[in-house]
Amino acid sequence: MSFRSLFRNNNETKLGSLLIRFSLAFLVTFALLLSGGYLFQNHFIKSSYIHVRDLALLTENLDMLEKSLVEQESGQRGFGITSEYSFLSYYDRGLADYRRLSKTLLNRSTLTPDFSGEINALVANTEAWQNQHSRSMMERSLLGKTIDRQTLQKGEAAFRALNAEFDGLLARITVKRDLERSRLLDRISMTLALTGAAALLTIGLYVFFIIKHIRRLIQPLTELDQAISAYEGSLDDSMKTSYTTSGELGRLVQAFHRMGEDLRRESGQLEDTYKMINALNQAGSVQDVYRETLLHMRNLVQCDKVSIVMQNADRRFFSKAVSQGERLSLKETLLDSEREELRAMIQGGQSLLYANWEIEHPASSLSERVYRDGMRSSVHLLLKKDNRVIGILNLYSSRPYFFTTLKKQRLEKLVPLIATAIDNALQTSRIQSLAMRDGLTGLWNRRHFDEAFARLTEEACVNEGIVSPLSLILLDVDRFKRFNDTRGHQEGDAVLRHIALLLQAYCRFGDLPVRFGGEEFAVLLPNTPLEEAAEVANRLRKLIEFDSPSSDYRVTASFGVAQLHEGQDRQELIRVADSALYRAKAAGRNRVCTEEEGLNDSA
Repeated sequence: MSFRSLFRNNNETKLGSLLIRFSLAFLVTFALLLSGGYLFQNHFIKSSYIHVRDLALLTENLDMLEKSLVEQESGQRGFGITSEYSFLSYYDRGLADYRRLSKTLLNRSTLTPDFSGEINALVANTEAWQNQHSRSMMERSLLGKTIDRQTLQKGEAAFRALNAEFDGLLARITVKRDLERSRLLDRISMTLALTGAAALLTIGLYVFFIIKHIRRLIQPLTELDQAISAYEGSLDDSMKTSYTTSGELGRLVQAFHRMGEDLRRESGQLEDTYKMINALNQAGSVQDVYRETLLHMRNLVQCDKVSIVMQNADRRFFSKAVSQGERLSLKETLLDSEREELRAMIQGGQSLLYANWEIEHPASSLSERVYRDGMRSSVHLLLKKDNRVIGILNLYSSRPYFFTTLKKQRLEKLVPLIATAIDNALQTSRIQSLAMRDGLTGLWNRRHFDEAFARLTEEACVNEGIVSPLSLILLDVDRFKRFNDTRGHQEGDAVLRHIALLLQAYCRFGDLPVRFGGEEFAVLLPNTPLEEAAEVANRLRKLIEFDSPSSDYRVTASFGVAQLHEGQDRQELIRVADSALYRAKAAGRNRVCTEEEGLNDSA
């Protein structure tokens, strides 16, 4: 087989032979052009790049050398002033870095001949500074001798002069490096421009040749383009009838028409699938995931009813969401018979298909009721995460044989996405809940308090300037620091946990107990006036006093109570309640003070 036969066949036309030869010539020319551009660029740029790199390395080494001197100076001065041996590690590290970097600079100075003399002189100056000042003063400090002020000032002046010399040399190197970098960029731009212009010229000649010699193919390709546009809907039906099956192009056109119908159908389903995936990714909560899954599944499958039933880690069904007709319910109650039916489905470990309920459907009272509602075909898909069933996705249709094995297989490909979205939303919800809880007491933390406080104060001021009653209780464990010092922090933590349990157990429904910080707690009381809040505080005070966590001691707390008034902000309400709390402590502790009166109980 000859080389020429690789590019020819028995049915090759003159136009085909010409195109092959010209294409080969174009490829060779283009390869030579790129090779020449590379060699040209490599020749003119390599030297400039190496110079810029050496200058950059020189700058980096000088910076590091200067830092090593600063570290030596800091260690020597710190040891001389404090006699703390921990400063010796700074001095030793700076000295080791200096020796390594100065040696590197001297070895590489020949790579930057423009600054070789200055580098050698700078290294010599740094060595002189070390011998005359740094080492001598460190030796005197180690021997316990006092360094007089004049010697210190002389060393500082020498070090500042050395820093100035460093800064001057670095500035000159930077200017030189910027100049070389500018030259490098200019050379790169020039070589790229020349290579690009040559490449564009070559490509332009090739395109011109192609356009000139393939006009015989223009008409068939135009007809093919019109056929494709026709089934995309951009042409009238009258134009579609002009294509016949008299040749290959005609048969190809008819095939394109059939493919176009399939593509439009598949495109619509892909678009709906993409919308559902995007909506699931953007869902912020579990309820949002349920809503988006139900709505997009009904739109994607065009069925009559969709439901999601979730199962927790204890294998108990705890929630159900349904979409049917215009009804969308995200919190439906599950019947006992429904739980039994779903449990039987899960035990099989496989998704179920009932193509025609007239022939076969799940045997249960619930299924009979669904059958009476007109459902005749269904598919039940298991939602799995890490080989664990977390729920069931149920789809129903009023048409027999609406769901098929193929449709079930396609839907099963979407199940992992839905299960993952639900699991991620559940994990996010758990993480958000943990982030809002205090790790020691289990109460809400200050972050949740601030968010709830902001929401409640806004809600309290929405009714035409009339402020709804919102009260705040601040309580602080009496003499808690002394208790910690006497009985230990472990017992102190037990006291805080005990008070948290009392607040959770005896605060009213709707109140918000919070660990405010340290031994201080807070309770937000929506729709509660000051007098009622003071009664709540007094009840909590007595509970804490007479229900200590141990019989060995008694725990008490002081309380401050304030109510939100028109024109007040949150910080002002906290300040008023805090002031009342301080008055209760000043009056002898184990008391409740409000913003309006000094004392509201005496123990």
